[in-house]
Amino acid sequence: MNIAKPTAVAIATVAIAGCADTPLADADYGGSVQQMVQAQIFDPVAASNPAELPPEGTDGARLENALDVYRKDVPKGNTEVKQPIIFEVGTN
Repeated sequence: MNIAKPTAVAIATVAIAGCADTPLADADYGGSVQQMVQAQIFDPVAASNPAELPPEGTDGARLENALDVYRKDVPKGNTEVKQPIIFEVGTN
């Protein structure tokens, strides 16, 4: 069987599918996500009027310790994959 004809048909089909219209969405598409994000903001005005001084109530040593503990979980340098990635195509 000649493979050129099915390949040409497949390429033409993909090219024509790329010209298709996008499906119409509701006018309020994504509105529930925006509503949820806005509901999670404690003080919406705080972003437009930031405080001039940093927040009080903690010391630098405590914050530095928290950052050190947080950074210990992040791997340093390049990490090697311990298992090779194997792609199997057409096997049973």
